[in-house]
Amino acid sequence: MINIDAHNHVSGKSIYLDDIIEWKGTLYALPFDVPVAHAKLGQIHMSGALSMAGVIAIFTAKDIPGKNQIGGIIADEPLFAEGEIHFWGQPIGIIVATSERICRLAREQIKIDFTALPVITDPREAQAKNMLICPPRNFQMGDVNSAWDDCEFVFEGEVNINGQEHLYIETQGAYARMKEDGSILIASSTQGPTAVQRTISNVLDIPMHKIEVDTVRLGGGFGGKEDQATGWAVMVALAAQKLQKPVKMVLHRMDDMRMTGKRHPYSADFKIGLSSDLKIIAYEATFYQNAGAAADLSPAVLERTLFHATNAYFVQNVHVTAFSCKTNLPPNTAFRGFGGPQGKFVIEAAITKVAESLGIPASDIQKRNLLQDGDEFSYGQIVDQCEAQNAWNSCE
Repeated sequence: MINIDAHNHVSGKSIYLDDIIEWKGTLYALPFDVPVAHAKLGQIHMSGALSMAGVIAIFTAKDIPGKNQIGGIIADEPLFAEGEIHFWGQPIGIIVATSERICRLAREQIKIDFTALPVITDPREAQAKNMLICPPRNFQMGDVNSAWDDCEFVFEGEVNINGQEHLYIETQGAYARMKEDGSILIASSTQGPTAVQRTISNVLDIPMHKIEVDTVRLGGGFGGKEDQATGWAVMVALAAQKLQKPVKMVLHRMDDMRMTGKRHPYSADFKIGLSSDLKIIAYEATFYQNAGAAADLSPAVLERTLFHATNAYFVQNVHVTAFSCKTNLPPNTAFRGFGGPQGKFVIEAAITKVAESLGIPASDIQKRNLLQDGDEFSYGQIVDQCEAQNAWNSCE
């Protein structure tokens, strides 16, 4: 089978957001922020920007007719910063002008008073100060505490896992216009059209049936547009409603990378115990998830980390705990695997440490502990029709 879009992609006929033929009178929007990760906001001086030729309007939190809130799982993320900045790149408002170039020139003229506050970027420090997105979660099976006495080998360690930029080919963007019946038509580069529709409804205080979201295709997503595409769509919808003009915003790559969340960085502690024949008897891990400044999808990502904490291995005694830690980074978000790679990486790091300490190949430990039918995960699921052994043997 050939992908339905293959011919259009390679011939350049596929229409992405920035390829849409622009409606007459289209205006352009650009977000603005301050170069600080945590601060009390003071006065916003916009007169210099507003006096520039081609600048039509500047919108901030005070211009929102509904709720200044775009949080999905937890309502903890304002569309525009109000009173306090929680991460470098947090939007304070948007500039609307007759060209993107004028928007950029105007952004340089906006001056914002602020008082810097302490910045936390380490999830362990956030956890120690009880700065958590949600209550901690844990899975356990068997009795880890008593199992250590049955282990021939016990090793402990710490693991740090960095984040990862999605780098989708098409940056975040949206294009909105008012229809003659007062409804809004919005093209959005989003993985979640319903989230865009629902959030615009809340922020603009209009019913959902007055909002039409059009998403033909994405220039990549990888999870980065599951939740984080929403805010930009809401911004252009707000501007289109206020000005009764079509408004378009496509983020510059540098703005996109600076203002959006990534794959979650994690820090973790582990303790692993094995028998003399290299069976994993006990495993304990504590995960410190760096959620960033707001929840976004972090609670769900956190759960996936716990689900994958023992990877493809059966461990009789397990105790894994995870903290979603609030820091002064852009809210981190979904990314292929959705927290699973971080959980798997920690137990693989533990196995690697055991192997290096004992002077044996890590594969000796991995193969001996692969899941089989009838085994149980720490969250209660029973393994059925497991292909771990077959896959391993095929690779060999």
